[in-house]
Amino acid sequence: MAVELVAAPTASSSGVATHCPYCALQCGQWVDSAGDVDAREFPTNRGGLCQKGWTSGALLTHPQRLTSPLLRPSRSVEFTPVSWNAALGYVGDRLAELRAAYGPDSVAVFGGGSLTNEKSYLLGKFARVALGTSQIDYNGRFCMSSAAAAGNRAFGVDRGLPFPVTDLDDAEIVVLAGANVAETMPPLMGHLGGARLVVVDPRRTPTAERALASGGLHLQPVPGTDLVLALGMLHAAVTGGWLDTGYLAERTTGFDEAWRVAAQWWPERAERVCGVPAADMRMVVGWLGGAARRYVLTARGAEQHANGVDTVTAWINLALALGLPGRSGSGFGTITGQGNGQGGREHGQKADQLPGYRSIADPAARGHVARVWGVRPEELPGPGRSATELIAALGRPDGPRALLVFG
Repeated sequence: MAVELVAAPTASSSGVATHCPYCALQCGQWVDSAGDVDAREFPTNRGGLCQKGWTSGALLTHPQRLTSPLLRPSRSVEFTPVSWNAALGYVGDRLAELRAAYGPDSVAVFGGGSLTNEKSYLLGKFARVALGTSQIDYNGRFCMSSAAAAGNRAFGVDRGLPFPVTDLDDAEIVVLAGANVAETMPPLMGHLGGARLVVVDPRRTPTAERALASGGLHLQPVPGTDLVLALGMLHAAVTGGWLDTGYLAERTTGFDEAWRVAAQWWPERAERVCGVPAADMRMVVGWLGGAARRYVLTARGAEQHANGVDTVTAWINLALALGLPGRSGSGFGTITGQGNGQGGREHGQKADQLPGYRSIADPAARGHVARVWGVRPEELPGPGRSATELIAALGRPDGPRALLVFG
């Protein structure tokens, strides 16, 4: 097969081709040496930027921007600029001293969803091979962990948004549960212009206003009752005759167990708890059931609850009951908050995972990664503390004595 190679542009009259560093859309932009920004054609933003993108270059020339490492030997003195060699040497020496005195787990590493795939991979390898510590996790634990656990529970893999945002261009209806994308990632709204929107949010946000203007609905559950709303809508799907029984039989298991829970939450009962009218629940389910191109998307508002895993699972169950996932023009997805929240999880900076979603407790997975890294499997540390546990352990006698924070 012939392949045509085309040189990728490296610069324009406006600067260097790069991406906005803020939300998960990673909109394309040009940035010059003075920090001036121009929009660039890219699938997510298609030549436009939001206010965050347009002003992102201002950081480059801000008078308070750090341009060299700062060091202080103790908290009683001020930071002073030092060379990179001095800074890295100081950190390396201190880490070596702590490891020698207290063991490898006395040093912890905290990563972020803003790191690229390559950086996430290297950070996990650095922690486990160079430092030998099990104490590594990342800030996604406070962000999408509920969605990740629900995705693993339902699909066997955590995939976040398993389709490009451009697929939403042709959607007939999109349900946004716990997302205010008109303010948090405005360019995404350009992909929702043709869809009827249903926004689930206790607040009357700009996204909710857009939903009403599109002929959709704004469902305002009482805070903390998102799970009840999702169960009430699943009940409406069953009793309203909207189940895709062929899809359920061929591509799912466990529907009877899910129904046993949802059966207790008929829409009128759910309304008394969550405050969303039963008629609205039935209307949205009817819209989803009657459309050919339909999506259910969750975000932080649905996930960041004490029962967030169950809440996301309930929305996934609704999508599965209607036959959305795995079909062209339809699906379920989770809107990622940071630039690389998904890749940050996939590439090995979680306490319980090696690169490629491999469980660090799985002997076969440990053996595979150890061979790639050129070490013995027994040299790899076991599971460490999650981010919540890790931060809580700082300062305790049994906790880490140093924390390296990346991104």
